[in-house]
Amino acid sequence: MADKTEEQYFWQEKLDNQHIRLGLNSAGQDEVGEVSFVDFPDDLKEVQAGDPIVSVEGAKSVTELESPIAGHVAKVNVDLLDHPEKINNDNHNDNWVIELY
Repeated sequence: MADKTEEQYFWQEKLDNQHIRLGLNSAGQDEVGEVSFVDFPDDLKEVQAGDPIVSVEGAKSVTELESPIAGHVAKVNVDLLDHPEKINNDNHNDNWVIELY
């Protein structure tokens, strides 16, 4: 899986504050495999659909994942830097990648 933009690999959740959280869904997790490393681009402030939002090293490959939507970056899940295995968790509170508005 190289440079994936496909919406089929992300779940999207609209939050009460109207922000949208994105995370790797089960199809994306299956494609990448068990994740052992996560890195975010420097100075991630705004993204367009197709822009890289996270690089993951999984059992199957190193993959740069691209945003399926455009927006301003409210937060990135920096907890994934120290605990990349959480991206394979089914809990959206743990495995979200980025929050946009």
